[in-house]
Amino acid sequence: MDRRPWIAAGLTSLLAAPAFAQMPPKPPWGELVDPVKAGQLVLRDVCLPGILEAKPIEPLALERRLVKMSPKAVQAGPNDKVWRLGSITQVYAVAWADGSCSTYVNTGPSDMLRQMAETTILARPEGFTRGRSGPEGGGRVDRTVYCAMAGDTRLVVSITTAAKGAPRGTRALSSTAYRAQGPSPLCAAGPTAP
Repeated sequence: MDRRPWIAAGLTSLLAAPAFAQMPPKPPWGELVDPVKAGQLVLRDVCLPGILEAKPIEPLALERRLVKMSPKAVQAGPNDKVWRLGSITQVYAVAWADGSCSTYVNTGPSDMLRQMAETTILARPEGFTRGRSGPEGGGRVDRTVYCAMAGDTRLVVSITTAAKGAPRGTRALSSTAYRAQGPSPLCAAGPTAP
């Protein structure tokens, strides 16, 4: 009995095992079809750690399989950087030239996106608390601000979602994270407008 085919098959499987072990994780399929999961992936894994942990945003975006886009995709400027998740809904991470990062979800259930974003922000270890909240833009959107302190640095994350009856084309979710110095009236609990 010729054992060469069996030996060749065994060697092939042994050689293939290390290559298989080094393959990147499979794509986040749920995030590709669910706008809430897609928004959570970009907010939780790209923008929040990018700003709050001062990590470079581009490697975070690429690690999560976002693709670099032209700034024009979100009407950003030439010095801003934009990545898009390959999901059915348009979901972006935008690294603004001013050092902030925004998560955009163009369409989806705004109430569920708001709940997801708030849960994600409040789950962070920095101890965020709710600041100003209420309608803005003539009632077109609802905005809530969350603040925390890291030494002398104020950490701020806002959530803006489309209000009921908002005009077509209003983004379902926009969440922006940034660092600043000193106190801010945005961090005091209460309505956004007096």
